[in-house]
Amino acid sequence: MSEIIARSDGDVPRFLYTDATGRLNTLISDGTDTATVTDDGWLDVKTHTPDKCFTDDYALAQTGAVILTPTAGKKIRIITAYVSSNTVNVDITLAFGTSGNIFFKLYTAQKAAQTGNEICAVGAVDETIKLTCGTKTFVSIGYDEV
Repeated sequence: MSEIIARSDGDVPRFLYTDATGRLNTLISDGTDTATVTDDGWLDVKTHTPDKCFTDDYALAQTGAVILTPTAGKKIRIITAYVSSNTVNVDITLAFGTSGNIFFKLYTAQKAAQTGNEICAVGAVDETIKLTCGTKTFVSIGYDEV
């Protein structure tokens, strides 16, 4: 962005700016994700689609196992999670490592698989993700590092 021309101080900041080629653009931002208006007038919005995805299939039971570590100095922001299991004797729990805050839990006696859409939980800086599960469990986590 080379020059900001105007700004709205409402709930959603809006900017008119010129890019490096001198073309006038509109930028809409909530401070975390950004949207722009394309040349043909469409609003291009970054939705809650995760930037990164972690997947793994566990043959053996896990108890508080660290499965995901953010880049040093970053936080993990959970966008979605999916788990499935072939066992009903141990519930599946996904939690932040240091705080222990659970952001996803599947009661396997009730259901063998579940998707958590738009979870939007954020861990602390450098906080890992831990898994507790029974045998034969698949985990997929969509996340951003912020």
